[in-house]
Amino acid sequence: MHLDARRPGVILPSSLLGEGQVRLDYSYGFSPPIPDFKIDELGISATLSFNRQPQHTFVPWSAVFLIADYDGNGSVWAEDIPQDLLDRSLPNPDDNDTDGTDSSDGASDHLDTPAPVAAPAPAKKSRPSHLKLVK
Repeated sequence: MHLDARRPGVILPSSLLGEGQVRLDYSYGFSPPIPDFKIDELGISATLSFNRQPQHTFVPWSAVFLIADYDGNGSVWAEDIPQDLLDRSLPNPDDNDTDGTDSSDGASDHLDTPAPVAAPAPAKKSRPSHLKLVK
């Protein structure tokens, strides 16, 4: 799961709270299992290990912008991708200006609409996904 740790309500180690993109791995099949793993209408809570130290975490759904399994199957909520990640993917107009002249007519046609963003690819692993939606 990819999330914006700067969003309100996120509970993570303080070293991650200022990050616009954090990836957390969850599974019902972890060994040892996550005893307090909970998915509900508010978000996902679980005690995860950071540098071999257990830490209670909570991620509200408003902070999540991508969920994927290890095979790359998943969903992206483009409207929730942090703007600074989108800005990094926009083309730099100076990159195409090879002769030093400005060929535009003053219109900013490609700057008004963000370019499509490719979702960050999850790391490939050989184990199957164990995420389940429980209603």
